[in-house]
Amino acid sequence: MSVISQEQLALNKALHQQNGDFGNRAGASGMASRLPLALTRMHQVGLCRSVLDYGTGKGLLVKRLCDVLPDEIKVSGYDPAVDEWSVKPSSPVDVVTCLDVLEHIEMQSIDSVLNDISSLTINICYVVIDLQPAVKQLADGRNAHILLAPSEWWLTRFAQKFSCITSFPIMHKCGVVQKIVIAAAHKPEILPQ
Repeated sequence: MSVISQEQLALNKALHQQNGDFGNRAGASGMASRLPLALTRMHQVGLCRSVLDYGTGKGLLVKRLCDVLPDEIKVSGYDPAVDEWSVKPSSPVDVVTCLDVLEHIEMQSIDSVLNDISSLTINICYVVIDLQPAVKQLADGRNAHILLAPSEWWLTRFAQKFSCITSFPIMHKCGVVQKIVIAAAHKPEILPQ
């Protein structure tokens, strides 16, 4: 199974091309503000020599990380809907980030995407998933967040792919859970690091 259907790929490409704000956040809506510090600390303890931003959009987070991380950390990005980032790495990396991406994945592709993320992760996967409808719409009229599911559903999915996970909610100012943040590892001893 593919990580994205041809129809969804075309819709996402169109959204990226027509909307300059879509996939264009170096700070991933605030969810990556402390990521450089965390990756640098993981590098210092030997857990991070390489990082992949899965679903990188226009690649601003990749470019930001390249600017601020130690040169010894190889940073790459992957996004099938953006030509510049459409080639998926052939080898796993130490840390995979996937920020505000999975809610854009089709239900029939989500297991393939999670398998892909799992196979590309050596040490830690850091994921942020939006649980609410998006402001943006696809060209076919659907909300850009085509896969809305509760936190528990996502945690169950990740528990099937990784042996150790931890999570916390991000609350909207109106008091509802807006996002879920998940850190996952294949080896339980890695996550506390």
